[in-house]
Amino acid sequence: MRLIRLLKRDIAKECTDWVKDSIISEDQASKICDRYGIDYKKASEQTYGYAVLMGLGYLFIGLAVITLLSANWDDIPRSIRMLGLLLLTTSTHLFALKKYKENQIPTAIGLFFLGSLFYGASIMLIAQIYHIDEHYPNGIFWWAVGVLPLGALLQSSLLISLTMVLAFIWFFVESGLNYFPMLFPIFLAVLAWHVFKVKQSYVLFLSFVVGLGVYLEYALSWWMGDGYRFNFEIENAVFCIGLFIAYHGFSKWLVSQKDPKLVDYGTVLGLWALRFMIFTLLILSFDWLWEELIETNWINSGFSIVLAAVFSIIGVCFSYFGNRQFYSTLSFALLYVFGLYMVMQTYDDIYALYFQIVNNIVLIIAGVWLIVKGIKESVTHYFFLGVTTILATGLLRYIDLVGDYIGASILFIIFAVILLSAARFWKSHQRSLQKS
Repeated sequence: MRLIRLLKRDIAKECTDWVKDSIISEDQASKICDRYGIDYKKASEQTYGYAVLMGLGYLFIGLAVITLLSANWDDIPRSIRMLGLLLLTTSTHLFALKKYKENQIPTAIGLFFLGSLFYGASIMLIAQIYHIDEHYPNGIFWWAVGVLPLGALLQSSLLISLTMVLAFIWFFVESGLNYFPMLFPIFLAVLAWHVFKVKQSYVLFLSFVVGLGVYLEYALSWWMGDGYRFNFEIENAVFCIGLFIAYHGFSKWLVSQKDPKLVDYGTVLGLWALRFMIFTLLILSFDWLWEELIETNWINSGFSIVLAAVFSIIGVCFSYFGNRQFYSTLSFALLYVFGLYMVMQTYDDIYALYFQIVNNIVLIIAGVWLIVKGIKESVTHYFFLGVTTILATGLLRYIDLVGDYIGASILFIIFAVILLSAARFWKSHQRSLQKS
């Protein structure tokens, strides 16, 4: 899948310019946009920059008002402070509702956003007025809960974004005090509904993916901490790797769907899942890290293996039923499960070097595979990610020097041969394409 799908707004803009220059007709522009799931007429009318500027403008208005109130807070009588906060919040929302009824939707959403800021400030300042010294993360939670219905009813990505920012803040503040944020999935459910059913947003989609992963990681840590505190162990790293393998398979299933929105989400998720797995292999290319893994005292090694197998099966099944090439997901899954099992069965640090050598070989193979895949499918992302993998591996080995200087020199020669061979393959592939 070409990453050009991720540049929809640019495609719509280019089509609009081509129509103005009489290069293509409006009907042709509409067909090009339809191919990528874009409504040409709506896209040509969108003013994204205007919406961003309006949102930032309302944000700074809210910050200015809140700052002004905070600076003079102690000089204002308590009753006036209370009444002023209620009037400010209520009047802003009523004015926003008026604009919404007048069908001035962008202005209404901006005002609702401003009113939501005032609503949050009111919660905090009212708590200060009456010296409410309760569990203070609850204030952030109720702020997020208050904004959530507005974002859902208005189907506004701006208000949903504000809700999720508050939800994440509440999540980390709550967990930082050793309380489990049990209700966080409510926000994730609304976010999933918004990105899959209402409006396309790559940022919000990735927020959902990250949020789901973070919640599951903390759930695992809460379980390992005996249900009263968080206990982050090596199992969390194992869990994270397995989750991204499942994400990698899920991305291939999304790409196979007919809905252009799902195809785009699959492209984004596959891109970041692949990057994460390459990054993980680069981290594991040092022997001292393998020594740490060998010496690790696992809390529940059997559970970790089962969890790794479950994630791997999920990823491979999604990839297979997506009618895509599932060999890459299968390869990562087998390396993941088999490597984890071998580390758990090894008790001598001397084997750390062997794990490191195998890891670097896998990195080289992955880099070559990405380069070849990028050339054959004419996808520059795969090509440059493969080249980056080879170069990063070479740089890390220059810093670490596997074995000795002679071994490092041999490794660099191998890298040079791979890159030069890739260049020759690219050249021959381009010639064959031109002849055909």
